[in-house]
Amino acid sequence: MDQQLQTIALQVKALRQQLSELMQNSNSADAEIITASSTLDTQLQDYAQTIHEKRTPSMRTF
Repeated sequence: MDQQLQTIALQVKALRQQLSELMQNSNSADAEIITASSTLDTQLQDYAQTIHEKRTPSMRTF
């Protein structure tokens, strides 16, 4: 499972980079596309952070 999460984390990182490059280099991106891309990037970042937290042992107790 850990290997699968690592693979997904790398894919998320690559997707976020692609999305960023697309938005920087696109002349045809309208406001709706930019907003949706920003929202998607935020969600992907949150997802990547969750994966990282699940993979990293913590000292938290419940």
